Amino acid sequence: MTLTTRIIRRVSAILFVVLTLWSVLFYAVMEEEIIDEVDDAIDLYTENVITRYLAGKELPSVDNGTNNSYHLVEVTDEYARTHPHLSYTDEMRYIADKKETEPARVLKTIFRTENGQWHELTVATPTIEKRDLMEAVAYWVLGLYLAVVLTIIVVNAWVIRRSMRPLYRLLGWLDRYNINEHTEALENPTKVTEFRTLNETIQRFSQRNQELFEQQKRFIGDASHELQTPIAICQNRLEMLCDSDMTEEQMGEIFKTIQTLEHMSELNRSLLFLSKIDNGQFPDTMPVDMASLAQQTQVEYRRMASEKRVSVAIRAEGHPVWQMNPALAKALVQNLYRNAIIHNLDEGGELHIYIGIEEIAFTNTGAPMALDKEHVFDRFYKSGGKERSTGLGLAIVKAICDLYGLTVEYTYDEEGRHTFAVRI
Repeated sequence: MTLTTRIIRRVSAILFVVLTLWSVLFYAVMEEEIIDEVDDAIDLYTENVITRYLAGKELPSVDNGTNNSYHLVEVTDEYARTHPHLSYTDEMRYIADKKETEPARVLKTIFRTENGQWHELTVATPTIEKRDLMEAVAYWVLGLYLAVVLTIIVVNAWVIRRSMRPLYRLLGWLDRYNINEHTEALENPTKVTEFRTLNETIQRFSQRNQELFEQQKRFIGDASHELQTPIAICQNRLEMLCDSDMTEEQMGEIFKTIQTLEHMSELNRSLLFLSKIDNGQFPDTMPVDMASLAQQTQVEYRRMASEKRVSVAIRAEGHPVWQMNPALAKALVQNLYRNAIIHNLDEGGELHIYIGIEEIAFTNTGAPMALDKEHVFDRFYKSGGKERSTGLGLAIVKAICDLYGLTVEYTYDEEGRHTFAVRI
């Protein structure tokens, strides 16, 4: 939800409550004023009738050209004692001229003449229809509400967009900002202090972030390169020791140490490769023939497959071409291939590779149990404790898939086969 929409919704809700309360108060005040005016008029008319009657003058006719009508009757002492001498009521009265019933304001007055006779004078005058008044007020309030809300929407939208233009420009710059690529400098002049401070803060932050990113890349590259040198020196020295007179037990220990150093070297290269992927250091893409790449990988890892006596079969639908960085495409296929070989059966295993237009799948025999789907692509996740596994192969696969928006899924079927499928 945009800021403009949120502001308009909140203002509209507040206006609805305010106008509703205002309409109720307005209706009550208007009704009170109307009734007060009617009561004043009916009081005056009643006073006139009583005065003329007590003075013995001629009373006004019932139909005297006004809206008022009256009825004068004698009442008993008991009636005068048990009824209020002055009472206002709202009643429905039949109007003979209009032949319909309309609301009327009625004043009943009980008075006594000089001879002690009690009389009751009933004066009625047409008044407002409350239901019609309520409907009229409701319609006017609704019209006022719609007009105010529409005006506020238009005015707020225009004012907010004009006022928030520096913010929108800043958001657009942040959306285009890429730490791995050169982004044009932020040009966002504004007289608003808050926006100007925000611009300066974002610029300082992006500059500092860029510096830290470059330092991190240099550190990772330098550390990886510097680690490879002592590892290689240690391997060479151990290999030289193997040429001297040593016992078989000593030779075995040295051989294990060399294997450990090789594992460290491979782990170092894998971590550096993952770091480069995360840092976006493979921007170039080109069409890659995935079928040819799978066949090339089979040739390169033929010795690994033969050592474990794993039979490999490749089925390709033509020559599917994916748009990827060649180095990353090769790493994707190689890591899936190595994973399928390393975690295959120790002897007599199978590996089936399917290369489709929008999918590549590696299905292999292996441990008779499913892997943890939630953690199988985590870094340093291992199943079965394979010595030749760094625990980073599938993490590299996942990082490459995330970079290109591909999906990678793991499944385990009833026949004990593990499948890793990458789909566009």
